[in-house]
Amino acid sequence: MAGIKKFKNGLSELRNSIDSLTKELHETNVGISESLRLTSETIREMSRSLDATMKTMSDLTIQMNIRESVLKSLGLDGIIPDFFKKKK
Repeated sequence: MAGIKKFKNGLSELRNSIDSLTKELHETNVGISESLRLTSETIREMSRSLDATMKTMSDLTIQMNIRESVLKSLGLDGIIPDFFKKKK
């Protein structure tokens, strides 16, 4: 009888340890999931910001190219000071 009682106590301790590990793993998974979600949101936001920046830079380049073309077509290319011109 003492052997069966020891065996039952051992199984009970094992069950408690497994339950504890299961809870810890669940908490770890929740933490990892949250971290990945935040990382994904950050990357998405950075991508939006980069897209907006690239569009702005493209628009400015187009404006500078138009300005340069207009100055050349009016024959004012050599007259306008360098600080009004596009930097290369």
